[in-house]
Amino acid sequence: MHEDDQTMTEEPGNGTLEREAQEWLLRLTSGRATSADADALRRWCSRSSAHAQAFAEANLLWEGLGPVAQGMAKSSALAQAKSARMPALRRRAFLGGSMAASIVAAGYLVARPPLNAWPSAYELAADYRTKIGERQRIAIENGVSIDLNTRTSLNVRHQGDEQRVELISGEAAITVAQTLSRRLTVSSAGGLIHGSDAQFDVRCDGSRTTVTCHRGSVGIDYSGQSVSLGEGRQISYADGGFGSERMIDATVVMAWREGHLVFRGTPLSEVVEEINRYRSGRIVLMNEALGKRRVEARIPLDHVDDLIALVREAYGARVTSLPGGVLILS
Repeated sequence: MHEDDQTMTEEPGNGTLEREAQEWLLRLTSGRATSADADALRRWCSRSSAHAQAFAEANLLWEGLGPVAQGMAKSSALAQAKSARMPALRRRAFLGGSMAASIVAAGYLVARPPLNAWPSAYELAADYRTKIGERQRIAIENGVSIDLNTRTSLNVRHQGDEQRVELISGEAAITVAQTLSRRLTVSSAGGLIHGSDAQFDVRCDGSRTTVTCHRGSVGIDYSGQSVSLGEGRQISYADGGFGSERMIDATVVMAWREGHLVFRGTPLSEVVEEINRYRSGRIVLMNEALGKRRVEARIPLDHVDDLIALVREAYGARVTSLPGGVLILS
């Protein structure tokens, strides 16, 4: 979609603006967007406050229904027929309290949404849940404390002489004393993690779980296999198998507990992906060469957009700001 194609002689109705805003988001997240598209979108948003508001609301909706919209974007019907376009949702449905009911009725609120891009019903019903940018510390028993990172859902269960923690999604740092009244087991994506007198980090991204041992040692059982992870080691498992065990600076992995993100020679593309976990809206990287640049930085969690100033000043990147917390780096 090009801006010139959207020229109108009069202010379009809400339905038209909503549809156009959704089409812009489909373009922006298609992987084929260019800097010219970003400029055209910025001009479209600046036409009126209604245009800017429509894009901001579409972006918030995309945060919740992104995988559904992406699936529609990939269908040939979307590209070839108006009838297959994403249906416009009225503002009153989006902003009103009936939105959740509308989503459920439409069948969008499935047990585990694709790409885990929005909270599932199971996540929303968790014993403990943190929102975007939120952290929480809980003590579930004498000798066990858990720090929850951003966008994390977790359940706590007592099963006989075992204390079971279920990490549904997100990231948790767990500290376990040597002497416990009952054994602690952490379950995540089909695997079981256990340890005593240890401190470790568990991160669950969909079907993939990464375990980092900061102190002591932890055991991991997954798909009929078992590994023992020592201090300063990290391993991931997914799709029925373990990845390669590697040495890691656990203080970097767990720096979020102290309110910082630390990057040491990390490609900018990975930094952007990580930063997006901690902010509303999204940062979109549209320059492949820029994405390969290595980043050395320590960024406060309450100022994650400091990354933007860093990239602009250090690499001369161009930054385009759009409604709804969308920032485009090119």
